[in-house]
Amino acid sequence: MEDDGTGSGSTGGGSTGGSNTGGEGTGSDGRMRLRVTSLPVTGRPVATGSHLGRVLDTGPMLSGTFFHPPDHHVAFLYASRADLLRLGALFRLAATSPHSALHVPTPPGPGPMDARTTSLLVARADTGLRPSDWPALRRAPRRTAAPLTVTAPAPRPADRPDDVRRLADRHPARFAEHAGTSFILARPELLFWMGDSLTEAGESVATDREIHRRGESYRNDWVGFFTPEYTDAPMHALCVVAADPIFHHSRRPQQSASDTRTGLG
Repeated sequence: MEDDGTGSGSTGGGSTGGSNTGGEGTGSDGRMRLRVTSLPVTGRPVATGSHLGRVLDTGPMLSGTFFHPPDHHVAFLYASRADLLRLGALFRLAATSPHSALHVPTPPGPGPMDARTTSLLVARADTGLRPSDWPALRRAPRRTAAPLTVTAPAPRPADRPDDVRRLADRHPARFAEHAGTSFILARPELLFWMGDSLTEAGESVATDREIHRRGESYRNDWVGFFTPEYTDAPMHALCVVAADPIFHHSRRPQQSASDTRTGLG
């Protein structure tokens, strides 16, 4: 287990297990287990002084997640309920590890918006990862890649005390885009907060009226996590949108008229 640097207290930090430690699931303590592919960075070209030791690739696990980079200072993250819960756990995992980066590939096919999509790479700022390092890491052979079960810290309430909010004001997250990939680099406290915000958004989907009516719903905008002065491409807000047809009324089986008259169903 690694020091998370988030002040997470009794929630515990993230941990990793071998390839035979079981599949996905959430324990009674709220910690989620997820299967990823671990890509070691040892010996690969990264910036001098970088602490990055591995990239955790989510593969097809987040096939319902689309990241649309900033257009007029606003980016959009579309994800299903299940993906929002997984993303929340993975952001918290990235927050607890000063040696790991999280990579979410671009899903195949068009996204929900008529706008370009990119893959997403998330890491603590103190990993020393530079966006310019990514093309060489992406081209490196994957002979040493291995499946891995990771356990993310349990979520906390998404609201944060004033001291954490002041920290976010002083040290906002950095957004960058390079070689077709978007990067979110931030202090561990902010990444953990982002993860909790994603989890809260996922947990709210089942009871959200807009989801039931339209199949998607705007959840939050993450204003305050980023400022244009600290980005390579100006971004003021990242809008999180839950898009899940499973909860859309029009996709549910319709009760037949005969069932209604007889009181069946």
